Amino acid sequence: MSFIIILCFMLSSWPQEQPAPPLTLTLEQAVELASQQNPSLLALAREIEAARGQTLVNSALPEAEVGLELAGLDFPGARQVEQETTLGVVQTIPFPGKLRLRAQAGRLVEAEARLRWQKARLLLAAEVRKVYFRCLFHQKTVEILLKNLDLLEEIQKNAMTRYALAAVPYSDILRVRLEIARTRNDLLAARNDLKVGWQELALLLGLKGEHPLVLTSSLEQPPVDWKLEEWLARKKELSPSLQLARLRQEQAEVFGQIVLKNRWPDFSLGFFSPSKKLGATGLSFGLSYPLFSRKRLAGEKILAEAEKQKALFASQAAERFYESRSRQAAGSLVQSLEQVRIFEESLLGETEAVLEKALSDYRLSRLDSLNLMDLYRQSSLVRLEYYRALYLYQTALADLEIAGEDYE
Repeated sequence: MSFIIILCFMLSSWPQEQPAPPLTLTLEQAVELASQQNPSLLALAREIEAARGQTLVNSALPEAEVGLELAGLDFPGARQVEQETTLGVVQTIPFPGKLRLRAQAGRLVEAEARLRWQKARLLLAAEVRKVYFRCLFHQKTVEILLKNLDLLEEIQKNAMTRYALAAVPYSDILRVRLEIARTRNDLLAARNDLKVGWQELALLLGLKGEHPLVLTSSLEQPPVDWKLEEWLARKKELSPSLQLARLRQEQAEVFGQIVLKNRWPDFSLGFFSPSKKLGATGLSFGLSYPLFSRKRLAGEKILAEAEKQKALFASQAAERFYESRSRQAAGSLVQSLEQVRIFEESLLGETEAVLEKALSDYRLSRLDSLNLMDLYRQSSLVRLEYYRALYLYQTALADLEIAGEDYE
């Protein structure tokens, strides 16, 4: 028995894993954290370094060749001759301009990797923004449903009091109880949606394990005050997708120049020192000319022309795609903003006033429970739809920021 007591004491005193502290995040902090910790974005950042290293490799001189030559070896049956040893170094030198073009092509690959990283960062920021505001919307939904439950509890108390006085039928109490049960089901679904939203946000942020999140930005952010056309023009100028399309055209041009340079020979320069006459340094010179590689040269020329045409058509397609998506996203943003204004300028105030009057009339027996429930549902629906409109506006704003960037 004493052993069991000691074992229980050891288990109870064993250090327990402490839960992670809540992580408080504004929208801007969430976007920045995702940029620093998201694995996909980190992998793209490493591709920039890999492209830089590959540029150094491709633009470097070929490796020098050190050789040792032995002459006059005494093979069996061979005539006796004087042995000679020659030590030499041979360096291949590409035709002037080839290394420069290879370095230029490498820098373009680096720029492409950097633009891909910028594009992925832009898409990630928009996705974080959407999920962040989705979580705020679910939080608001939970808050509204909790307030609705409090209101329904009050209505139920009034209904039971009036039923005890034989002022209302028992069906009024059943009607309120049914509404309470439905609201609790909605609350359970909203909490599940909020939990899923937090998990999605934690995944985008690159968080490990369970991290409670506290979101401090407001869903009711003021509308962006800008001149839409000027903003769209600036966005187009900085678009990573359009820059990538133009960069591929430049890459095709450089590839064509490399193909032309490949028609010129490379050189080799060597220095040799014989063992018998150490001061009599020898010199060798050679060149590698594609004399029997006409098929390869013709294929490279066809390939270069095809790449130029392909890059041109892809750039035109990217431009049209970008313009179409930007117009669609701008239209959706304007519509969503108009919807928010309708709620703020009329529906919210009118609905709240009607519900307050209905509650007062119900307490004074001027309104039955059926009409009160109808007005309650309308008020609850208006508040939920208002926050949904805010969420859709923020989503439309995020979609506008990345409009056209999903072109591949």
